Amino acid sequence: MSALMNPITSTETLDAALHRLDAWLLSSPVLRSGVVNYLSPDGEWNGLYPEICGYYLQFLVDAAPPGADDQRYRNAALQVAAWLGSAGGPDAEPLTLYFRDPADSDWRNDCLFAFDLAIILRGLRCVQRRWPGLVPDALVDSYAASIARIASGGRLASHLLRPGADAHAIPVKWSTTQGVHHVKAVAALGDLEARTLDPSGLGDIVEATLRDEERLLAQQGETRMRDMHPFLYSIEGWLTVWARAQDTRALGNAARSFAMAICQCDPLTGAVPPIAGQPDATVRADVLGQLLRAGLVLDAAGGLDAGTRALWRERRPALEANLLARLSPEGGIMFDAVGLHRNSWASMFGWQALRFARDDQAGTMDPVKAAASII
Repeated sequence: MSALMNPITSTETLDAALHRLDAWLLSSPVLRSGVVNYLSPDGEWNGLYPEICGYYLQFLVDAAPPGADDQRYRNAALQVAAWLGSAGGPDAEPLTLYFRDPADSDWRNDCLFAFDLAIILRGLRCVQRRWPGLVPDALVDSYAASIARIASGGRLASHLLRPGADAHAIPVKWSTTQGVHHVKAVAALGDLEARTLDPSGLGDIVEATLRDEERLLAQQGETRMRDMHPFLYSIEGWLTVWARAQDTRALGNAARSFAMAICQCDPLTGAVPPIAGQPDATVRADVLGQLLRAGLVLDAAGGLDAGTRALWRERRPALEANLLARLSPEGGIMFDAVGLHRNSWASMFGWQALRFARDDQAGTMDPVKAAASII
């Protein structure tokens, strides 16, 4: 188990923050059949986000207390799963974002993203295990069949173009290319049962993607780290693989990647830039939560070398404080200092990171269980 010599955040402070985040994430402004992407400073919502629904289902499973007291979380999971079934239709092809204003548009809705489908699938499977019978197998199977089509060169591809979309209008971004974030996507697919994986060929896609990303990490090292958000997704994916099969190579890949990522964290402010090597860029709260929870798991797992562990323990207090400072009076975490939006997925990532921090300080953190539960 890891432990700070002088933790700067009391257990009481962490518990209070967790309570506020839990209450905000379960509130009606956030949950509207689907889950909103964010609330603006005036409380208005922008759109419903299927990918974030997948994260939300994982949050509900993780946050729900044992026993009969879980009814509120169970009901929310039923509501979100039903919306995903309706939004996806018979072929499980939901839009990337359902805007509140139908006149709004975005190029992302011309794409069906493999990553989004993988996160949805993991959320559905988590609910199936926690509340058997709540999510029908047919819904899982339809989403699995949908993502099985999105492959290139034997491994997971980024997306399919929707009918009528112009390929030239799709920008080249991390989300539209094969890349590090697909480690998390295929790790999520590992939750599927063999009856779903094998006939679809998804099992082969999972293995090929992991092999390819492991090779690229070994060959390219820090050049694999540009956008911090997807790079941290890769660390989370490797940790999920490690937790599922006690795969020491996966733990090593996560640790090697984290050793690069923690160097981006400012030791005084805890700020982490969205792009590696650009410290003046606007800090994103989701990245802070991702880095904090990855460090907590890796330290507790004994996966860090002495130098990285020392660097992590030096920078953790500032990182934790920076994340906590972004908790709004209403309870959600503000995405950045520009728009001041209370962001749903940053709040989920932050909630989990702060819960890991609380458990770590209490000496009760199980690194395998924590890694397996990473949202």
